[in-house]
Amino acid sequence: MLDLHYLWAFILIVVFSAFAQGFMGLGFGIIVMAGVAFTPWDLERASVLTNVLLLVLNSTIIFAGRRDFRIDWKLVGLIISGEIFGVPLGYWFIYAFGNRPLFRLALGIVLVIFAADRIFRPRLAKPLPALLGITAGVVAGFLAGAFTAAGPPLALFIYSRHHIPAKAKGTLQVVFMAATLWRLITIIFFGRGVTSHMVQISAIMVPAVIFFAVLGHHLTRRVSSALFEKVVYTFIGLAGFLNIVRFFT
Repeated sequence: MLDLHYLWAFILIVVFSAFAQGFMGLGFGIIVMAGVAFTPWDLERASVLTNVLLLVLNSTIIFAGRRDFRIDWKLVGLIISGEIFGVPLGYWFIYAFGNRPLFRLALGIVLVIFAADRIFRPRLAKPLPALLGITAGVVAGFLAGAFTAAGPPLALFIYSRHHIPAKAKGTLQVVFMAATLWRLITIIFFGRGVTSHMVQISAIMVPAVIFFAVLGHHLTRRVSSALFEKVVYTFIGLAGFLNIVRFFT
């Protein structure tokens, strides 16, 4: 389940991940899952904690950037129409295989792909067609449902349609929040539910999540994100590689 011996480590991972999402616009879920993969915690249960905190995080970033964000509601609608199908499929995967070596192998592969995508992602010369938002929503929804990590497919699609990446941040947060809320509903009605103990653990971390997310958001205007992103995604890639190695040893 959730061994309390690792609670402080989890809190540190969550704090760093909140700062990273506030700073970069994405990364919270996948960084948390990368860190939790090094513990004996039940990954499905840990993902529920992450899920609850993501709702707080997304709301905080949207509120902090309300004066700067420009939300493309057409893209939001297309993406959510895909997430409706992708999220339950992804949650079924972690529900069925979350504590098996197969899931950790899949998590490792996803972590490596995410890291490579972020570090080496090519710049698209032309905007991707708007209707691809549905496909991006299905893929991102599955990844959100399984790994609480919808970032890369959504970032690739949304950033391709914005010349200035900072203007895509608000749209990203809205579709992240939609996937997170839909995943939580799926867990409550069709999964293992959310216990009062998990709510208590999440509540302890809410103030830190809000503070570091806002701090990260405000530092976006003052600090270059290039080096920070490389450090973060190198860690994610390393975590993924080690999970793959553990599967074969």
